[in-house]
Amino acid sequence: MGGSYSELLASIAILILIVYGVYQSTLKTAVIVLFLTGFLIFFNNQLLFWEGKGFDLTNGFLTINSWVYIIKLIIVIGSISILLMFKNIPFIGQRITLFEFPGLILIVALGSMFLVSSINWLSIYLAMELQTLSLFILVALKRNSAYGAEAGLKYFVLGALSSGLFLFGCALLYGLVGEISIHAGERICALTLDGETGKILIIISLLFKLSAAPFHMWAPDVYEGAPTITTALLVIVPKVVIFAILVQIASVEKVLVASAILSLVFGAIGALNQTKIKRLIAYSGIGHMGFVLFGVAVGSFESIQASLIYMIIYVVMSICLFSIILSLRLRKPLIIEFSGLSRMHSIMAISLALTLLSIAGIPPLAGFFSKWLVLLYGITSQYYLISIIAVVCSVIAGVYYVRIVKIIYFQAGSSSLIWQHVFIKDKVESFFKYILIGFSLFFILFLMFTPNFIMLVSHNATMGLIKNLGFILQ
Repeated sequence: MGGSYSELLASIAILILIVYGVYQSTLKTAVIVLFLTGFLIFFNNQLLFWEGKGFDLTNGFLTINSWVYIIKLIIVIGSISILLMFKNIPFIGQRITLFEFPGLILIVALGSMFLVSSINWLSIYLAMELQTLSLFILVALKRNSAYGAEAGLKYFVLGALSSGLFLFGCALLYGLVGEISIHAGERICALTLDGETGKILIIISLLFKLSAAPFHMWAPDVYEGAPTITTALLVIVPKVVIFAILVQIASVEKVLVASAILSLVFGAIGALNQTKIKRLIAYSGIGHMGFVLFGVAVGSFESIQASLIYMIIYVVMSICLFSIILSLRLRKPLIIEFSGLSRMHSIMAISLALTLLSIAGIPPLAGFFSKWLVLLYGITSQYYLISIIAVVCSVIAGVYYVRIVKIIYFQAGSSSLIWQHVFIKDKVESFFKYILIGFSLFFILFLMFTPNFIMLVSHNATMGLIKNLGFILQ
């Protein structure tokens, strides 16, 4: 019952912090709560090697299986990483309030844990809204910024549209089947127009939140306008949860294949002329979601496992990348601000370069391993054309990652950037950011040599999923 205790602990902690945070900073308390939540999940005796079918906790609303446990651990690790990045981050001449941010992160983590455990359209919607409403606030946290207001408004409007599509799809499925369980009447839904339409609407809603093409239009503007720490949260936590829910739904293969191809193309081409690092990360994320959706669209046991490994490695690379960006305290942040970094911070420069090369998929780094797995199982399932498109798009995407590495090492800093470093105190950043960079970089560098652990974890997680959804996977 470790799964239910983790949500219960987080819920009680949030209620206490709402009152406690008025008197004292909630950051340390939030980190401790997330650590305890992670321990409750990790030390449950059904965690990594439990391959049973799972059982309901709340009479058809929530469930527990090894897939749920692994995704919850990723959520907790990602949320702790965000809180450890958070300390002393200035923006727009002020600092984020220490009271509101950790509490909202806890609410996002709680909503995410409820969401991944849900097996009922009603509980999925409520958990999704709990997560999304907190993200609305975090995106619009720059109250004095026009870009922040624009980002908050776009995220709110498109989030409301996504929720409306989701509810409309659920209504069509409920009207057809008469049940609100996500596994009810899958075969009936697949044979009727209303069932197919309902599933397509739900998938489109989830693709909006996953920022997959052609529903990606909000991501570059929202990533740019939100505080960098909120952008890191949007990249790390919600995408993992939406991916976990998307896999559990009997997906429409043609929709996912089309979205995967468009995401690969838009992600590769859209970032070529970007000058701002957060907009580039947005387009990069769209391309990565194309690979993830490719694995989900194939629908075999091995491809689902490859997509899960891809998501785990994507989260680790994102943690490393944003820890470095926040440690460097970029002003805009513009890509050109990385110029001359190799002479000012040589260790940061090589860490950033290795992370970017891993994101590009350069062997023998972790990013190559994840792309290779997805392509391997795609070719095995005879998806030759999409595999060729994915390879070509990866080569195109590698151009803008290598361009940043060139700027880091071979482009002299402009006079304005040099004077900026002279007048701004170059203070040593938080120790915790360096811890995050060290652990994630170790993972990126050495995963190719010892992949057994992540393969075993992903295998058992997917095994727990297939016990429940065997009729969905091929």
